[in-house]
Amino acid sequence: MNPSLNPSFALRRVLEYFSRHVAFDRHLPARFDSLRLRVSPGASLIYYRGLRRPNFDDLYDFAEHHVQPGQTVWDVGGNMGVFSFAAAARAGLSGRILCLEPDHWSVRLLRRSCRYNLNRAAPVDVLSVAVSDEPGLAWLNIPERGRAATHLAIAGGAGEDMTGTVRECHLTPTVSLDWLARHYATPHVIKIDVDGAERRVLEGGRELLAKHHPVILTEVYERNADAVSRFLHELGYTLYDYTRGEAGKRRIDRAVYNTLALPPAP
Repeated sequence: MNPSLNPSFALRRVLEYFSRHVAFDRHLPARFDSLRLRVSPGASLIYYRGLRRPNFDDLYDFAEHHVQPGQTVWDVGGNMGVFSFAAAARAGLSGRILCLEPDHWSVRLLRRSCRYNLNRAAPVDVLSVAVSDEPGLAWLNIPERGRAATHLAIAGGAGEDMTGTVRECHLTPTVSLDWLARHYATPHVIKIDVDGAERRVLEGGRELLAKHHPVILTEVYERNADAVSRFLHELGYTLYDYTRGEAGKRRIDRAVYNTLALPPAP
């Protein structure tokens, strides 16, 4: 059956279209000081359900168990800032968060959330760039369905079956993790959600990762799993399936969609 003929699919498409122009306030769970975020279901319809749903459990577990007070955290692919602000609550006023997001639409909402939480948690610096393997310029694809799946054209994204065709495409500056490390505080923790560009992001941070070994949580597309696994193993990282969060994590040799990479013991 053609999906477009399915009534529930058609209703979802209508809801996704009108949600592009909707934004509202939501609060993180109490364990993250109930920080207030400005979010939009135009990024993903899950934001209609609030921020206490299971959709974010892996991010909440990662922030709670791996971000410590006073630390610096980099959020590569910040989207609506759920992880950035959960990490900010954990890091506290002495910490520092760098949120990297190339979509200007998302950036406007992120900066509203920054104003909401001024002096309540670690400062969140929002930088409107994409992260890749080298500094430069790249085409950024905005998908028809759900801007959370915005991706670099060279990375391929999730594919039309998941996000529809490309709604718009524009140039964005790109930076590498190694370049950032020369201009910003060195991270203790990095989260990566870049819809297929994770291999490029990691390769662009080889020097940083080899020298400082931050804890990493990264989404890994199947097409990148072998390359990402080799890269992280070469740098001494141990990999874990983090699909079920901290309590359910299990050691793996090959990266999966939610991969936790822990550095070698000092």
